[in-house]
Amino acid sequence: MKKKVVFIGAGGYAKSVLDSLDLSRYEFCGFIDNFKPEGTSHLGYPILAKTIDDFQEREHYSFFISIGNNTYRLDKYLKLMKYQCDVINIIDKTAVVSNNSSLGRGVFVGKMAIVNSGVTIGDNVIINTKSLVEHGCCIGDHSNISTNSTLNGDVIIEDYCFIGSSSVITGQLRIGESAVVGAGAVVIRNVKPRTIVAGVPAKFIKEVE
Repeated sequence: MKKKVVFIGAGGYAKSVLDSLDLSRYEFCGFIDNFKPEGTSHLGYPILAKTIDDFQEREHYSFFISIGNNTYRLDKYLKLMKYQCDVINIIDKTAVVSNNSSLGRGVFVGKMAIVNSGVTIGDNVIINTKSLVEHGCCIGDHSNISTNSTLNGDVIIEDYCFIGSSSVITGQLRIGESAVVGAGAVVIRNVKPRTIVAGVPAKFIKEVE
């Protein structure tokens, strides 16, 4: 019997996630979104409620948070944990995920992404389209690895980080909690927590507000 799945968030990111959902295993039922009126639709599926609190019979459904913003995604994840909801992972059929890797809950691995041997991924993490996560990397909870990013071997990404599209992080580096790496950056040294870096090579821009 297929699990009934509801997405939280009916924006652009939801399109990619829905396209990667395995419909042979899951029955997609619709969205929860506080920006769209209940009773309307998105991508041909109904808006079922504005908030998780409003959604009835949560225990009969599984959930996935289809929101790209780390802060908003964290907020929804904590709410799901409060209600002890089932949160699934979504891995696109074209992605390559090593059997020797470890994934938390609520993880998305997009089209043609690669997660190599010995990788550990925390909860509520996005590994977006064509990203490469090399051997031994560790990605903390509620982080976003954007499209076409490259994490070379044994990189540590702490919690709440945002790694911009087409950025490259050379091996054995640590990206501190809540750090932001700009799109196209080449990171060749450790990044301090709550800082923004960008450029080639990546340099400090400012602290995260």
